[in-house]
Amino acid sequence: MKTLKTFLFTTSTMSLLMGCVNLGHVTNFSKNSIEALQTYGNLSQSFTTICTQDCELKHISNFNVYKTDCECEGNVKADSITTAIYTATVEYLHGLMAVSDKTITKFQTAELTNALATGNYGPIKLNAEDVTSYSKLSSLILKAYSGIRSRKKIKAYVTEGHEPFQHLLHFLEFNLSQNLNGKLEVQKNGIQNFYFDLVQDTNLSSYERTKFAEDYFEKKATIEKYQNELRLFGDLINEVKEGHSLLLKNLDQLTEDEVKGSLGKTAQKLALGARIISQFN
Repeated sequence: MKTLKTFLFTTSTMSLLMGCVNLGHVTNFSKNSIEALQTYGNLSQSFTTICTQDCELKHISNFNVYKTDCECEGNVKADSITTAIYTATVEYLHGLMAVSDKTITKFQTAELTNALATGNYGPIKLNAEDVTSYSKLSSLILKAYSGIRSRKKIKAYVTEGHEPFQHLLHFLEFNLSQNLNGKLEVQKNGIQNFYFDLVQDTNLSSYERTKFAEDYFEKKATIEKYQNELRLFGDLINEVKEGHSLLLKNLDQLTEDEVKGSLGKTAQKLALGARIISQFN
């Protein structure tokens, strides 16, 4: 009996040690997810820049060079909220790295002290579920940060964080791929209308009309490049969502090769996508 107890104790201890070592694939997934989401900072367009560009085009169309101020306060607030949501998702992943890698002793949470409120903010809307998810995830991250030395268990962290993390990722993806991309589509149509009259103006020379047509196609191609950036970033967000769902589903099998392989493939996709977005500019 004593030998059996010793064997079971040794086996249990080895399993724990192996579990710690094998959580490297969770750390790697977290790291690549962070790097993928951080390409948000490389996106060429924002609500504010599009608002300013549209405003300037309107002034040009009206031959106006006086009183050219642009009213973009709502878009500035929309960008601020989008950035706050993005920051919360990245900091959650920093927390996931910390609870899966005991060599990490701290991570930054300075940007999580701002509270969000429901309402309409220019082109975006925050509802109660958005605000609640942000609050829940922020609280979880701060708790993990304050207790980092005692090592909050990864199972509890992922289980508690999954729902608000997924919701905020969905908000971020929808806000960029639908709201921001929609504004780019409107901008593209506006530019087409602006150049149409110029290209069709027979009072202009063929050279001038050709140059206007060239300008139009160049601007159209630039906008479509921005839209492709947003599409690819949306794909990365969805990869992170799927990877975290896989993690939640397999919390009791984290050391199995199949789980390691699946998370590893997701990490590779994220790394590749991040490199592609970084090369857009």
